[in-house]
Amino acid sequence: MRRSDLTIGLITDEVSPSLDDGLAFAREEGIGTIDLRVIDGRNVLALSRGELAEAARRVRAAGLSVSCLCTPLLKWSPPGKTARSEGDQFGFKLGDHTPRDVYAHAFAAAEILGARKLRVFSYLAYDGYRQDDLREPIDELLGFAEKFDMTLHVENEGVCNIAGLAELEALITAYRHPRLRALPDIANAYLTPTPPSAVDLARLLPFTDILHIKDYANAARRFVAVGEGDIPIAALLAATLPAREAPLTLTIETHAASEPAATTRRSVNGLRRIVDSLGLP
Repeated sequence: MRRSDLTIGLITDEVSPSLDDGLAFAREEGIGTIDLRVIDGRNVLALSRGELAEAARRVRAAGLSVSCLCTPLLKWSPPGKTARSEGDQFGFKLGDHTPRDVYAHAFAAAEILGARKLRVFSYLAYDGYRQDDLREPIDELLGFAEKFDMTLHVENEGVCNIAGLAELEALITAYRHPRLRALPDIANAYLTPTPPSAVDLARLLPFTDILHIKDYANAARRFVAVGEGDIPIAALLAATLPAREAPLTLTIETHAASEPAATTRRSVNGLRRIVDSLGLP
């Protein structure tokens, strides 16, 4: 891998719920590609087409582009199942909407905002989960992905059925579909009972275009700036990225409980130091 193959991005609401604040931060830090999840305090999927078009105009005016729409798709319970925990929905509730209507709106939103990637989940964790439970919704989402010429990126998260990298690999390799990609969140995986190894991450990288990067301090039991916690981000990237041949985006998802802008700024600097230490040509 060459240094030019790596892109550092961020989710704007990790800086502020204000889109303009997030855009200004990205420009200040020399980040040209952003991901969107919350715009002016509202989940992207709660916005009308007109509101989405206005947000897209503001992104373009700032000279930035949107890579991934970080949707809450499949971060809910399927019919007849009860979730053990709801986790953070970032202001979204399925409510009376049908999943298909929400899927359609999500892809339309991505189209308006100029994103070609959509982040999705694996249903909130429930007893008796089987991988085949995801077959119907993923098949339906892949139909939309084909229609809109986009890709789905499944993220692992502790409150969902797919919490670690091994389960994520199992899903992605069961499909081996060009529009279904893995979105490994290293910190989320490390907070499971079986933290992943560099070998686990390496097996997923051929199916990955985006890595979510954040750090966690075990003693303080909170998320901290990248490089200030206990997640071995530098070691994992050093062991896996040099052999990679395709481009990759490292997206900062700070999760700071306080001082989000300051923590995200330190995360940008920390991640850049890690990337520089890889010695990539």
